[in-house]
Amino acid sequence: MTTTRHQAKIETRSLTVSFDEKRVLTPIDVSIAAHGVTALIGPSGCGKSTFLRALNRMHDTVERAEVSGEVLLDGEDIYHRDVDPVAVRRRVGMVFQRPNPLPGSIFDNVAFGLRVAGHTAPQAIPERVERALRRAALWSEVKDRLRAPASALSGGQQQRLCIARAIAIEPDVLLMDEPCSALDPIATEHVEALITELKARYTVVLVTHSLAQARRVSDHTAFFYLGALVEFGPSERVLLAPDDERTRSYVRGAIG
Repeated sequence: MTTTRHQAKIETRSLTVSFDEKRVLTPIDVSIAAHGVTALIGPSGCGKSTFLRALNRMHDTVERAEVSGEVLLDGEDIYHRDVDPVAVRRRVGMVFQRPNPLPGSIFDNVAFGLRVAGHTAPQAIPERVERALRRAALWSEVKDRLRAPASALSGGQQQRLCIARAIAIEPDVLLMDEPCSALDPIATEHVEALITELKARYTVVLVTHSLAQARRVSDHTAFFYLGALVEFGPSERVLLAPDDERTRSYVRGAIG
């Protein structure tokens, strides 16, 4: 596996994930840069989403899931016995494949995380909601209907609302699991532009099945195959001139 040296926000050391005692992710050692977009590519079922969910301890909620190794966030292991998984998820937010707005208004969707976290005075919540919606490039479209149901938004708007909800509590890292797979091309363009803007503030890790999307938005790319991290490096090299034959076969469309 090819690796690249850079300032790390997240580092994994011998990270493995098993379900029902069957290992689905072989030991992964990788360093993910701060303030950049890292794309995870590979065929379906190859371990991309499993890896992504290990980065904020989402497997803790799955029976018979076992995670071993280390995931270091700013040098501290998030799986240490003294670390609160809820605190980890406040620092490492998640945006899912399909938009999942909560029941209620646009405003309440974004304010939800702030209220749960309990670190914002009630009078400051409207300001924080506006800030998150602006950063999610949605404010101008919804500012006059904040009390309208979130379900009334289009699919692309709902996904940006979910991004606003995730960033309202100011995480360090934003995980995105195929955030554009359910969107039309115009909505995809909006979300991709947003991802490019967000890396100035956040470290973004993105699962995508679109090699074109990986080329457009990512700085580094990781290729997963059969539960292993095969190749990792700058996106231009991995996607256009990969070192490993398996990566070359995938980007040519011969596998996957």
